[in-house]
Amino acid sequence: MRKEKHRSNRQIILKMSLLILFVTSWSISQGQHLIRNQGFFYGLEAVYGHAMKLHSDYIIDTDAYSPTGYGLKASANWFMNYNLSVGAGLGILNYESPNMFTFPVTVNSQTYLNKGSNTPLAYVEAGYGVRFNHRTQDQGLLYEAGLGYRYRIKWRNFLVFKVGYHNYTNNEWLWKRKVDGSATPEDPFQWFDLKRQSITLTVGFYYSTRY
Repeated sequence: MRKEKHRSNRQIILKMSLLILFVTSWSISQGQHLIRNQGFFYGLEAVYGHAMKLHSDYIIDTDAYSPTGYGLKASANWFMNYNLSVGAGLGILNYESPNMFTFPVTVNSQTYLNKGSNTPLAYVEAGYGVRFNHRTQDQGLLYEAGLGYRYRIKWRNFLVFKVGYHNYTNNEWLWKRKVDGSATPEDPFQWFDLKRQSITLTVGFYYSTRY
């Protein structure tokens, strides 16, 4: 009986040892491929926005508009530590109803809840939309802030989903005759501004240089 009991105990110990060895080996192999928040990562994002509110100092019926926007952004970021990255980006944004088109140059910051591959995040970005043709393009200050989630697809590749608040102000939206009674033959026109506040939905692809 004792021999059988000792044999049974040895089998249990052997099985537990093998199980621990397997779990340890699996953990190490997984750890070798964990994406760590270090180094550079590059992003390409597609953005869709729907305006919550329009405001202009020109007399317009903003309720007659159904404003939307869409565009692409490319960025490069550097991890300052495991929970914070900073970077810069370029983009193309097109706003509809009323139409505006601009090329934003931005800086951004992202914070991460944890340093694992899959993590919630918060972000903020700000910059200036530049124009190269004043007849067909627009310029102005813009900023955006929101929340998101980063999900690793494989190795160094990630999908990122974001929801944010976007604000764009174009101080040279319309060149029209003054409406406040200050128009003169020498100075009859002025620039009117347009401010757009939008909720944005973003889907992005990130590539990390370290893993």
